[in-house]
Amino acid sequence: MDNLIKTEIFKNYMKENNLTKTQFCKLCGIGLSTLNKLLNNKYHHLSMLVLCKIANATKISINDMFNYKY
Repeated sequence: MDNLIKTEIFKNYMKENNLTKTQFCKLCGIGLSTLNKLLNNKYHHLSMLVLCKIANATKISINDMFNYKY
C-alpha cells in the first residue's frame, strides 16, 4: 500500500533549514511523537489540524503533502 503522506517533504524541509525534529515540532506546534508517526507512516488517524499547523509554519501547501493516484 502506498503512503498517503509525502514524508520526504518534511524531511527535506528540516534538512534545508537545518532543523532537528525537536526544532521542527516547536516551529509547527506539534509533538515529537506526532512527527515521528508521520515520518514513519504509523498514524492511525490523520489529523487535519496537524497538517494545517505544519502548512502554516512551513508554508508548504497541504495539497503538496499528499500522494495522489489518478
